[in-house]
Amino acid sequence: MKRVILAFLVMFLCTTITVSAQKVTMNLQQAKLEKVLSTIVEQTGYTFAYSQPVVNTDRIVSIEVTNTDLPQVLQKVFSGTNISYEIRDKKILLSEKKDVNQDPKTTQQTQKITVKGIALDEAGEPLIGASVSEKGTTNGTMTGVDGDYSLTVPANATLVVTFVGYLSQEIPLNGQKTVDFTLKEDSKMLDEVVVTALGIKRDKKSLGYAMQEVKGDQLTETRDANVANALAGKVAGLQIKQSGTGVTGSSRIVLRGGNSIAGNNQPLVVVDGVPIDSSTGGTDDFWGNHSVDKGSSMADISPDDIESISVLKGPAAAALYGSRAGNGVIMITTKTGKNQKGIGISYNSNLTFERPMQLPKYQNTYGQGENGKYVQNSVGSWGAKMDGSQITDLAGNPTTYSSGDNDLMDFLRTGTTWTNSLDLSSSSDKNSIRVGVMNLRNKGVVPNSSFNKTSATLRATADLTDKLSFDAKITYYTQKTENRIKLAGDPDNIFRNYLLMPRSVHFSDLNRYPDYKFPENTKNPANGADLSGKPVSWTDQYSGLIRNPYWAAYKDTNSDRRDRVLGFGSLKYEFTDWLNIQARYGIDYFSTQYEMRDATGLPYWFAQGQYIMNKETSYEANADVLLTFNKQLSEKVGLLATAGGNLMYRRADGIYGETGPMIIPDFHTLANAGKSSARSALTKKAINSLYATASLSYDNTLYLDVTARNDWSSALSADNRSYFYPSVGTSWLFTESLNKWNIKPSFLDFGKLRLSWAEVGNDTDPYRLLDYLTLGTTYVYNPETDQVETILNGKKSNILNNPDLKNETITSWEAGLELRAFNNRLGLDFAYYTKDATDQILKMNVPASTGYSFKYVNAGKLRNNGVEILLTGTPVKTKDFSWDITLNYSKNKSKIIELADGIETQELQDPSLGSLGIKIVAAAGGTYGDIYGKAYARNDKGELIINENGLPTFGSDFVKLGNYNPDWMGGISNAFHFRNFDFSFQIDGRFGGDVFMGSIQSGTGAGTLKMTESGRDKMVVAGVTASGQANAIETTAEKYWAQLATGTEPWIYDATNIRLREMSLGYSFPRKMLSKTPFQKIKLSLVGRNLWMIYSKTKGFDPESGYSTSNAQGIEFGSMPTMSSYGFNLNVTF
Repeated sequence: MKRVILAFLVMFLCTTITVSAQKVTMNLQQAKLEKVLSTIVEQTGYTFAYSQPVVNTDRIVSIEVTNTDLPQVLQKVFSGTNISYEIRDKKILLSEKKDVNQDPKTTQQTQKITVKGIALDEAGEPLIGASVSEKGTTNGTMTGVDGDYSLTVPANATLVVTFVGYLSQEIPLNGQKTVDFTLKEDSKMLDEVVVTALGIKRDKKSLGYAMQEVKGDQLTETRDANVANALAGKVAGLQIKQSGTGVTGSSRIVLRGGNSIAGNNQPLVVVDGVPIDSSTGGTDDFWGNHSVDKGSSMADISPDDIESISVLKGPAAAALYGSRAGNGVIMITTKTGKNQKGIGISYNSNLTFERPMQLPKYQNTYGQGENGKYVQNSVGSWGAKMDGSQITDLAGNPTTYSSGDNDLMDFLRTGTTWTNSLDLSSSSDKNSIRVGVMNLRNKGVVPNSSFNKTSATLRATADLTDKLSFDAKITYYTQKTENRIKLAGDPDNIFRNYLLMPRSVHFSDLNRYPDYKFPENTKNPANGADLSGKPVSWTDQYSGLIRNPYWAAYKDTNSDRRDRVLGFGSLKYEFTDWLNIQARYGIDYFSTQYEMRDATGLPYWFAQGQYIMNKETSYEANADVLLTFNKQLSEKVGLLATAGGNLMYRRADGIYGETGPMIIPDFHTLANAGKSSARSALTKKAINSLYATASLSYDNTLYLDVTARNDWSSALSADNRSYFYPSVGTSWLFTESLNKWNIKPSFLDFGKLRLSWAEVGNDTDPYRLLDYLTLGTTYVYNPETDQVETILNGKKSNILNNPDLKNETITSWEAGLELRAFNNRLGLDFAYYTKDATDQILKMNVPASTGYSFKYVNAGKLRNNGVEILLTGTPVKTKDFSWDITLNYSKNKSKIIELADGIETQELQDPSLGSLGIKIVAAAGGTYGDIYGKAYARNDKGELIINENGLPTFGSDFVKLGNYNPDWMGGISNAFHFRNFDFSFQIDGRFGGDVFMGSIQSGTGAGTLKMTESGRDKMVVAGVTASGQANAIETTAEKYWAQLATGTEPWIYDATNIRLREMSLGYSFPRKMLSKTPFQKIKLSLVGRNLWMIYSKTKGFDPESGYSTSNAQGIEFGSMPTMSSYGFNLNVTF
């Protein structure tokens, strides 16, 4: 296979490379020589080699040529100067003209020697392609892949080495035959080019807004199956929160706080300039109802394909995306083969093992029972002390009354994730190609769960003519998942059920017949069932809501498969070197099939089994055109301007089938059912857009950016569908001014002030203008048959749609400061912002007489303001050792300024959670993310009021108990390099904020957690009675924790946590060791993620692990433990 691929690459290059005389066309007036040389490089593919002291690149040149041979162009450029040129093997060597009066005999008598050596940067890394030349001559060469060179020169010559972005260096030979160079960075040439909105590349120094870039190599070593999770703790103002479903789960991404009270708060994701679907597959249904978290769309993207990720945080940065830009933009730029001369092959293998990062502490003193006595049928662990005596369990089997302390870890297994990727790339002067393949295979920690993912990418670029270029990419993703974890109140939630399981119940008692196969279905072992086929349990109370973990893992199964195609094709035509037009078409298509199978044998819930099959497809196409003008209008004034348009079309449809009870047990098909129902859904949406930008620069010191976009959305009425989104930004490089005024401090390398204003939107979903009917199913319990029956019905929504609905609008101001000092070894990026989100789309209560419960309205105002700080530093940098450190800090406050008349509050959570005493409420005058519930009843002194039974009491009203948003977030990354070793780690945390810990509520109510161990015989709760006297009434722990479960305040915990997010220790094999092998690079690393919860107050549970990625955050309930992963990463390049 490898030979076939190599042959394909060679054939591709041989058939596409054109050999012709190099022609140059340009019209540059009053331009710097540096600009002229870069234009020649772009048009010819040749590279220049020269010594900076000899060639003055700031010299002003005016030249106009059309389709002129390269030598003639060079003659014009250097006419009248003391510079000579020589063209040699795609290199143009520039040097000072020799003195014609020099005595030729002296030159002839100079002894020639061959000098060898290497060129390195300050970190000891080789500089590939550095120019090494004999001073004052055209004699020179370029360094190879190891930074090595060899050059024959006179013994008394002086060698000069130059490299872009570094200060040149000269060394007199004096007969030396080995000379090594170590170059220092040139702070004046460290202008970083970044990818901005619409894929436009800009000098970062010119931007009037905050953006942060993450390089692809930061994502591949300590990798995560979901690339979004790899950004956690790296970007100031970016909050990543994973659902508690492990490797396959979704992630909630929020930039600078939520902008929409009840709508979408996830940023737009753009890949190579093309917006893609960035939805999450999480559910906010607390009781599950056979739904699972199907993962995030962003998780499909392979980190091996990523060149960089640009995070456009504020509306000013994202304004060119209009109604889709309200929550910021994550710009992903993928790799091309352009930087690879010849054929390059890179292989990466990452093998990690997963185990729970932490587990709660359980008590192992008291077993199953109630009131201090063993009760065979009890749900909880409030029985007698476990003494190892023989008892009979609910199934009539003998067992010991002892603790199953390690049962959960015995039930779980060590998960493994093995990721392999292969990258082949090649390029010539005019063409490039890259082929990337990735495969991830995960064996989950829960038995019978797995996740496999594969992607294949092909990207090609070509200069079809001197003016027309082509760029295209297509990626195919496919993934298959078996048995995603169920969360919250779902009966098959293994981790919630373990919290409820009495400590004297052993896992082995629940799976007495693991290998028994029923005669009528020999492929289905018992796995948690008894010999009659019914699940083994420790109780028949709440039998529909508590499942044997083996039954949940092996009997009630689910699976899904997703196939996705993501790609684009673009053509770019260069009218001149300053004017071009690009046309691009991108697609994002995926299909998903989900199956859920409930086994026959349950005593209550779908006793005869159930089967669900859903098929969904989604398609989004974006066609855009962009005209770009980029020219230096005068010596000091430059203009970058663009104008273009975009057509977006999205279609999503689905077919949903459901059957039950099954006629033939455990034969899961849609046809095998006594009753069945089916429905379909279809949504369409289109947005047409026009946009323009202008970026004016003055003397490389002052910059002014103006953007404008108008969207026309099909989701809104004809009167409201047109929206105009402007932005203005400015920046001042004050260090350039200080330098010209001769007052710049010597330690200060770079300084910039920036200010921006923007207005963007937050679009609405389709079909919110007019009412429509839906067909659906309702589940009804029939006591006569002891079955849950399905009823098909057609009905209106309980929400009244609004034909006058408008877009949500976000208006933002941002100011910032950027500094670099001490030879760029210390950097600061500071930002302050404020955002007002108006015309919120809310659900307003309407009178029952209307036939509806709610109505969509535009009302309300949500304000976010915050601060972001990014600090970078290099405290130590020597030839053999360097230490780089990055710190980020962000603080955001969300305040609800107002709602609408008639709307006092908006509930964001699943309404059924109100019965458990928890609500996430948006209230006028409050803060976004407020947690409401029932608080302790207290007197004026704040003391608990104790009732006549000696137990705390709670108020009947729901009151504010906390807020799920952190007070601030921060992260620190360290990277150490010592010769061939590197060591890096990242610690990050969220500080402040609150979370409702439903798992602690469940575990204390069942008497299984360690905190319930004391007070079993008697206890006295601190507080006062109704008369004001100190409480002296005795109660028991069982009654105390049962009473606390009726309130909310006991379960509100501080969500502050600090964790060791990732760590890596790597060794790169020396190049000398590899010199006689086909390998250019081999690096082996020990890697780990989520290795240590350094600080947390949530008793062994992860406060950031929720059951949903919706706006109803701050609720934890039965989450899967966060997994630590540790293993190896191997990277090989040849």
